[in-house]
Amino acid sequence: MDRLGVGGKLDGLTAGSERELGRPASRARGPVDPGDHRARPTEAGAQAGPAGTGPTDDGPANTMPAGVGQVDIETFATELNELALGGEGWKAVLARVAERTGRAARLMGVHGGVFAATDGGDAMMSPAEVAKVFAEREPVTVTLEDGWPARALAVWAGQRRVGLLLLAEPVDDGLLALLKASSTAVAIEAVRRDAAATATAETASRLIDELRFGALRGTDELTRTAARFGLRLSEPHAAVVFDYGGPNRRTWSTALSWLEMPVRQEDTRGWTVLGGGDLAREITRIRVRLQGMVGDGTVLAATGPVVNDPRETARSFRDAEVVLGLLRRRTGETELLHSALGLAQLLLAVPPDRLRAFVNQQLGPILDRPELILTLDAWLATRGSRANVAEQLHLHRNSVGYRVGQLRQLLGTDPLDPEAAHRLRTALTARELLDVFSQRTP
Repeated sequence: MDRLGVGGKLDGLTAGSERELGRPASRARGPVDPGDHRARPTEAGAQAGPAGTGPTDDGPANTMPAGVGQVDIETFATELNELALGGEGWKAVLARVAERTGRAARLMGVHGGVFAATDGGDAMMSPAEVAKVFAEREPVTVTLEDGWPARALAVWAGQRRVGLLLLAEPVDDGLLALLKASSTAVAIEAVRRDAAATATAETASRLIDELRFGALRGTDELTRTAARFGLRLSEPHAAVVFDYGGPNRRTWSTALSWLEMPVRQEDTRGWTVLGGGDLAREITRIRVRLQGMVGDGTVLAATGPVVNDPRETARSFRDAEVVLGLLRRRTGETELLHSALGLAQLLLAVPPDRLRAFVNQQLGPILDRPELILTLDAWLATRGSRANVAEQLHLHRNSVGYRVGQLRQLLGTDPLDPEAAHRLRTALTARELLDVFSQRTP
């Protein structure tokens, strides 16, 4: 944890660029979230500047812009720091910045989403655009998706990237000095949020475990506890699981802790509950945010069915794990809702032993022939296109014809017969579900 120094200054808080810290702009990494503790070594000869300004190269001393005195800047910075130390939050800090500068102010996360804005703006930046700002020596002008031009300052909390502090253009030297003076207060709030997230994480994890595996306490008490975390279990809601397949595990943990809802982390997975409103839009928003924070590796998101009773939430969690297993088999896809499963959604309600019996009945003669299973799946998906199947499975068209002949002989039917095709497609889906079931967490 960074230390609070004398006079409200936060030791180690800097706003500046990676290029100042020995990392060339041309080799800038993707955005790193506030929990990324990877060291930022300084260049030989560089020296740390005042808090909130980042390291500075040896050279001529900076001069204050005309009309803005050093005392004014320090007084303004102290005022903002006191707001942050008092727990007033980013909105209060940005409101004071906007009042003092006469310009709209926004704070963007490293994922490109908006943390706070004095003008109500919600336009995003791509994580790559955010990374470019962190790679610059000085604040740079950016234009957001809504056409809003602003001067962007990269804000650090120790070795952690917080995000970008933006001030609406035009920005002269005096306003630029005020922008830079605001960075420490923004970083203080980031550290405060880290501490708050750590303090509540254990309780939140226990709540999610109760919802996932079943609670010993009564439904009413559980519902009241969940409400304190913003969860309305008597209203439509769904279990959600996010899964990360990359190297930045520590960053992933911090990214999960920064989510606004309770989360239970298990290795690479984060479990939570979301309202059943616009579920697709919400998981996309969260997944994109998490992806931007971790950088390398892919973040997946899957949901269970929407339920209306806390006694059904555990089932939603069980199904969410199955949906994640199905998502992993879909190359190139990163999100899958239970409501989008189609046939698999119905088969989830069928006991596994009945599914297994149906699969054996329909596919028994080819279950030990994986190449024929693949061929049958592709043959049904392409409605009998030999050329498409050959391309998909990297086979010669004659080989496809030979395999289809084997399928007809072993299954005793034409796979493209409407009734047979329906039964075989159902059996293939059931077989996939059984495979996912076998890999579930006990």
